[in-house]
Amino acid sequence: MSVNDPIVLFAIAISLAIAVAGVFRPFLGLIVLVAIHFLQPAELIASLEPFRVELVYATVLLLGFAIHRFSTPTASLLSNRILVASVLLFGAACLSVPFSIWRGGALDSTIEMAKVIALLFLVTGLIDYNSQLNKFLWLQVALLGWFTFSGLYSFLHGQFYALGKLERAEGVSSVAGGPNQLAGLLLSLLPFLIAQIRCNKNIFVRIILIGCGGVAVAMMVFTGSRIAILGLATLALYYTVKSRHKVLYFAVCLALSFAVWISMPEMYQQRYLTLMNYAAGGDLDPSNAYRIEIWQAGWRMFADHPVLGVGAGQFGTAFGLIYSHKEHGSWMNPHNLLIQVACELGLVGLLVFTYFLVQIVTAIHSVLRMKGNPTVRLNYEIAMACSAMFLSTIVISLVSHTLYRPYWYLLAGFAGANRTVALARQSNRAPAPSEEAPEQKKTSTEPGHSQESWLVSQSPTWRP
Repeated sequence: MSVNDPIVLFAIAISLAIAVAGVFRPFLGLIVLVAIHFLQPAELIASLEPFRVELVYATVLLLGFAIHRFSTPTASLLSNRILVASVLLFGAACLSVPFSIWRGGALDSTIEMAKVIALLFLVTGLIDYNSQLNKFLWLQVALLGWFTFSGLYSFLHGQFYALGKLERAEGVSSVAGGPNQLAGLLLSLLPFLIAQIRCNKNIFVRIILIGCGGVAVAMMVFTGSRIAILGLATLALYYTVKSRHKVLYFAVCLALSFAVWISMPEMYQQRYLTLMNYAAGGDLDPSNAYRIEIWQAGWRMFADHPVLGVGAGQFGTAFGLIYSHKEHGSWMNPHNLLIQVACELGLVGLLVFTYFLVQIVTAIHSVLRMKGNPTVRLNYEIAMACSAMFLSTIVISLVSHTLYRPYWYLLAGFAGANRTVALARQSNRAPAPSEEAPEQKKTSTEPGHSQESWLVSQSPTWRP
């Protein structure tokens, strides 16, 4: 894109106006920051790159948030265990830097982790009402739509990753740059679209959302990502098990699977059939065979650096320089989350990351236990979506390195904010829907105020 295009100039002007307004309206600022993080405008418009848009905007929002927190007598941020776990994880990455294979690279990866953890803090700290949760849910649907249709446009215009005769769709930005990254992102966002379908009573809106979901599934097929298809099957199984009409859901899933399969081009069918070949004990293709070699090298790497690992983000460096047993080895990624955490952050990081995952599960489960309470219906559906995203991301992480990608941190922030709002509503401490205006302030002097609902006491109208 070029800034000389009048449409691009108009879009930049509108976006700038909204971003400036977001500085003074914190929740709007959060929406803008999440959009910037996922859309990466500097990659779409090269002239924006020197301005470091994401870094500058995130810094302004964090400073404003910190000033508000220090000026308002509320409970400590660290009373929220998800945030505690994220701080500990960041600490483990910092500890690994002095002992890393390449300190400069480890420092860069630690900074990348700091970015997504800052996003987690803002999501958890700036969502106070169900109305804001619903808007944030719509934002996830919008992001799913963007990556779906921008990926489709690029694919139809010849921008794809060629694997022999197979054309694999890929995203338009680094967040979803490769086929597997695009498929993983679509899979992780799909549960939020399902949640919006289940919550929305407007038939016309539901039809549009279902159509968008269908195109998203088609894009996952065109990425050729076999693990994403397994993740999609996991989602179908999860929603079937959680449904009151299990037989009907199972029949619908089978019918949809059959429809997708027969409409799939043969070259994609052949690729996905290799999963059955592997399950039957068949030979691995060169890509997967090499992945096994990488995993075996990973365990040797962990044995050599068991406490703090080889440094944040330095698996590829260690593999290329030492563990590939080649003079000029490739700097390959670990292609597995467990191996990534164990090798890069050692036992310290592995324990902390496990604690982080446990806190996410705890936050989700605390809302799922409220099933049947009409006051928290939206919160329950969001918890269902978070649970489905957790499962699908676990599946993706079996053959992917997701530690520095936004999946876990977006999920943790959303789950934490949802729990806070749901607990407040269940305890009748939240305002009625008609009172959920951003201008209304809440104080920590309400009876029964607890650490689990510390965010309810925040004023959403701070100014940096």
